[in-house]
Amino acid sequence: MKPSKYRAALNDYSMLMEEAKYRLLAMDIVLGGGTGLPKGAIREFCFLELRMLCELIALGCLTAHGDLKTSKLKQVYEADRIIRRLQKLHPDFFSVGATPGKAGPVLRKGGFLTKEDLVKLYWRCGDALHRGSFQALSSRRYSDTDIEEIRTWKQRIEALLNYHAIFMADERIINRHLEQ
Repeated sequence: MKPSKYRAALNDYSMLMEEAKYRLLAMDIVLGGGTGLPKGAIREFCFLELRMLCELIALGCLTAHGDLKTSKLKQVYEADRIIRRLQKLHPDFFSVGATPGKAGPVLRKGGFLTKEDLVKLYWRCGDALHRGSFQALSSRRYSDTDIEEIRTWKQRIEALLNYHAIFMADERIINRHLEQ
């Protein structure tokens, strides 16, 4: 049997997903309150992790679709740029949340991170991680609302990565999941 032309790319993809799993676990620890960190530090740590997860997911898409003309993109780290460029090359490049089925993945209708969500979250994280201007110093507050927003984004990422389908340009469908 001839090895899949996707084998090397999927091995690299699996490494990225392994890193994503550890970042999600780190967020669980911090959000669980076991660190003693103040809300502001928890908020910033989690938004940094969410931003890194956006980059990992975008790089995962780039890795999985390495057979497309992506050589210039391999030097880009900005998730939004990677997503926009892959969209032009293959509109169905982004993974879709799924559940295992007897005949292959059963696509979920919602509840998972979409490519539009990823770009929105990437920019949201950038806003959250910058201190802001001098005029905005007194308006910066950290609240439980921030933590709930973080939990929601984290859950959407987990819903995507726990089990998902990748639609290749040659119409093959590849299933991936985070191994617990």
